[in-house]
Amino acid sequence: MIKQLIPRMTEICGPGGVITDPAELRTYECDGLTSHRVTPALVVLPRTAAEVAAVVTECAGATVPFVARGSGTGLSGGALPHAEGVLIVTS
Repeated sequence: MIKQLIPRMTEICGPGGVITDPAELRTYECDGLTSHRVTPALVVLPRTAAEVAAVVTECAGATVPFVARGSGTGLSGGALPHAEGVLIVTS
């Protein structure tokens, strides 16, 4: 399901706003709580509130889980990604 979302996410966030490379995805596998790690299936980097809304709409329509993440400094694991979902980075 994630692969089907990539073209639409690229339309929304631009080619530089979508991360699919497995090595680059690992950058986002945890927040400040490094003892818990999950590599997300897809990372998007929206630049505006409208892009965030469009990404969330696409995920909801495809029933793909998503997690919002700021700069990743939290120590509670609140930004821990879903292995089969989209990580929306808002930093």
